[in-house]
Amino acid sequence: MESEQSLSLRKSSSAFIPLFQHDFVSHTLSREILGSEALWPWLLASSGLSALVQLVTLPFFPDSPSYLLIQKGNEEACRKAIRKLWGEGDHQAEIDDIMKEKGAMASTKTLRVLEVIKERSLRWQLYILMTVMTTLQLCGINAIYFYSFEVFHTAKFEEYLIPYVSLGVGLCECLSSILCSTLIDRFGRKVLLWGGYSLMCSVLALLTMTLSLQHRFFWMHYFSVILIFLFVVFYGIGPSGATISVMVEIFSQSYRPSAFLIVGCINWMGLFVLGMIFPVIVDNLGPFCFLIFLGILALSAIFIYLYLPETKGKSIMEIKAEFNKLNFGKKETSVTENNFPKEQLSCTKL
Repeated sequence: MESEQSLSLRKSSSAFIPLFQHDFVSHTLSREILGSEALWPWLLASSGLSALVQLVTLPFFPDSPSYLLIQKGNEEACRKAIRKLWGEGDHQAEIDDIMKEKGAMASTKTLRVLEVIKERSLRWQLYILMTVMTTLQLCGINAIYFYSFEVFHTAKFEEYLIPYVSLGVGLCECLSSILCSTLIDRFGRKVLLWGGYSLMCSVLALLTMTLSLQHRFFWMHYFSVILIFLFVVFYGIGPSGATISVMVEIFSQSYRPSAFLIVGCINWMGLFVLGMIFPVIVDNLGPFCFLIFLGILALSAIFIYLYLPETKGKSIMEIKAEFNKLNFGKKETSVTENNFPKEQLSCTKL
């Protein structure tokens, strides 16, 4: 059964796709078709095509069933949304899960952004949020795409082939993100995050070495090409796919809208900072710029391994209890956990 938490963003998923997916593939194709002096304005305008498609199709997406039932109190609309998302059939179990979550949240009000930031019971959830979102922007994926053309050129690829090899890198990310959807329930969110960070960290260490030595050994740039593809695969399987699931599952319905507003702010701030400082970093450090991203990935992997509870197959109340151990300590946690009856559990299992 797909998690209700993952459905809570179905209607707004179009708005968040640009936050977690690169448009490298579309840019490469557009450059091949429109990359001339006369047509470059159309190339620039083509970036708005995906936004237009999202805007047009958004009204056809149903609201989240949990939103309709918990916050709107409209059970019939909830059932209709579930049927539209999952098809016809008996979905009473899903309705019951949402009702249990609603009962557990009966005394909880929807918090605004500043209230979420000040709320002590959400302190470590916000730490996790800031860590995974910052790492998503500063993991080095943009640097990899920046260096891919130079690496492919050094590897003696024909000039006309380089854009298509780069297109293969973008397609590799898309396919690995799809693969993540089949792995996330088997290995869990936590493993994919810290494991992905660790593998990406190892690849960056090797890539820094191969880029530094490629002028001394002619065969070294071939290893650089392989490492670029490996980095993109590990990114797609790990952080790119697992981040959104964790963000949905560590916040209950009352806090989720404000939490995702914070997610959007962190994401775009990260893009702005990276866009401003990355050219300077590359000019001064060259291939050694990857060491900065390596350090960020290493710290994030350790932090996620130590502090992020696994959310796969756990209820909202179980996840909340895990974070209460960090937010309040063991003594206050034991009192808090006793306030939630076991029947008021809604599972996040996909």
